[in-house]
Amino acid sequence: MMSGHANVDNALASLKLGAFDYLTKPFKVDLLMAAINRANEMIRNAIESDAHESNLALLGESAATQKLKQSVSRVAASASPSLIKGAPGVQKALIASAVHNSQGSDEGEAPFVTFDCKDASEKEIKETLMGSKNKGGSAFENAKGGTLFIENIDVMPQSLQKAFGVIIRESKDQVKLIFATSQNLGEKIASGDFDDSLFYRISALTVEAPALKSRLEDIPLFAKSTLQSLNRESISLSDGARGLLQSYDWLGNFVEFKEVIDEASSQCAANQTIAEENLPDRIRNVASWSSLADYIGQASEDYKKRVLLACQGDSSKAAEILGCDIEEIAHS
Repeated sequence: MMSGHANVDNALASLKLGAFDYLTKPFKVDLLMAAINRANEMIRNAIESDAHESNLALLGESAATQKLKQSVSRVAASASPSLIKGAPGVQKALIASAVHNSQGSDEGEAPFVTFDCKDASEKEIKETLMGSKNKGGSAFENAKGGTLFIENIDVMPQSLQKAFGVIIRESKDQVKLIFATSQNLGEKIASGDFDDSLFYRISALTVEAPALKSRLEDIPLFAKSTLQSLNRESISLSDGARGLLQSYDWLGNFVEFKEVIDEASSQCAANQTIAEENLPDRIRNVASWSSLADYIGQASEDYKKRVLLACQGDSSKAAEILGCDIEEIAHS
């Protein structure tokens, strides 16, 4: 921040908004260069110390990443339960961790406890999340004063869902609750597979975890961070490889991306550059990609389904929003 008006309040406000330093004009060039060098050193140290997989969750400047960062900040500022939604492999656990870390515990040691319903039996879920008296199990006790992150809430047995909703209501002042699902809970409610009262308990705030294909412009940063986590930071991407990586659909999201970078970088240790030939055939074979018409057709069908779901199955209302005939909605 540079200003011709020295003002303590302005300086403090600038620093709170993210400025690294505050310089009053006129100033000597060596003072400016010293501030820039300090900032560069801080950034370099931050990258080196945080170059592990958790760095990928909020890394980047794409529109999807910026929206995700805003959602994380909004959820971190609230005590209400929140729900992270997204396809498998979009780093929901890392996003939950980012929410936890953004809360700024004074001690810096607030617990972050995770529990995955998908990996547990009904008995384990009841014991860990509900306890013998339905007042919260060991997971709640261990997370007290911190965050409890519950993955795959959609597979919680129906017999436990309603009672668990009551536990959430009584525990939210003691524990920050974050849930995650890769399923469409609205559809599961409609089919009778998920309790609507539990859904309303856990979804006061929602975070849409974006797929990797919506963050393609951040691919170079993701690649750099992944290479650093593999201790291969000296390896770079060729222009051709970068173009292919930024054009691919990434159906496996970050899980697939990390595996591709790992394998490709292991092949090019000698020349220190990931080239096109180091990438898998499915990424290099652009002839197998969908035609524009097929792609647009599938995207249109997906959008129709989303609008219909938002309209709670009201085909007439969905057709009005979409500007199409109701028959087109019925066949979606």
